[in-house]
Amino acid sequence: MVGNSSLLKINEVLMLEKTQQLLAYIIQRHNKASVTVLMKLSYLIDLVSLKKGGKQITHYNYVRYNYGPFDNVIYADLQALINAKVVQPHPDYVPSGEEYIVYSYNEDSTLDFSALSDEDRAIADEVLENVKGYGARTLTEIAYKTKPMQKFEATLGGTEHLGETLDLGAARTA
Repeated sequence: MVGNSSLLKINEVLMLEKTQQLLAYIIQRHNKASVTVLMKLSYLIDLVSLKKGGKQITHYNYVRYNYGPFDNVIYADLQALINAKVVQPHPDYVPSGEEYIVYSYNEDSTLDFSALSDEDRAIADEVLENVKGYGARTLTEIAYKTKPMQKFEATLGGTEHLGETLDLGAARTA
């Protein structure tokens, strides 16, 4: 019975798809991985991947949202990672006392990131190294400076093209 239980757990982790594995990879390497941080890093990684190889790593369909590029599918992806016991949510607090959730990687996880190619990981590592130590606010500011956001003339806190799909193809020519 123990063997079947272990096999089930391994199969559950291995069934995680590429975007979920990328999120886990980011969480493993970023110490304050909130939804905002994860979304902006996924977006920036996708932009670099598009520029270098012509394809996104994630399955996200980014729209112009209140704080930049967003896809609400990230919540389902994070829940899948929590259910598979790959990541754990924890409360954290801003200086004013407001609570938000950050995610940490479960070091006991059996996830091997097999859906991510060496190239995918190299791109993620490059982006993560370039924005090392940046939090949600700075990552959001960076996202607003990207070509897809500039194409909308989007301003932080503004409502320009709110809810419209970003043209990531604009990043290929950047």
